[in-house]
Amino acid sequence: MDQPNFIYTTLKMLGILIVLTGGLYACLQLVKRLLNAAGSDRKTDQLIRVLNVRPIGIKKQIALVEIPGAVLVIGMTGDRIQLLDKIVDAEIRNRISTGHISEDRGQQPVPDKG
Repeated sequence: MDQPNFIYTTLKMLGILIVLTGGLYACLQLVKRLLNAAGSDRKTDQLIRVLNVRPIGIKKQIALVEIPGAVLVIGMTGDRIQLLDKIVDAEIRNRISTGHISEDRGQQPVPDKG
């Protein structure tokens, strides 16, 4: 009887495993590159842009979303989304979208909506 050469079989198995793992890794990198390229094209012409999201509690967040002509302040919970405010003033919208918001909150009074 012919005994199998375990060293040769083990090396052959490891070689095949390395080739398969390398091939899968190369495919993953290719897919990532293709998805990033496709995503970067879409980012330049997006009409809706999320400017900032801030958690305020467990499953509760406030988001600033820029749309053409306004910035929306949206409250989000685990089961609902609600419009809190709509900012249409061009100067304030530009300051929000560029990130140049003054830390001095006493500059402008907040109008009473009630």
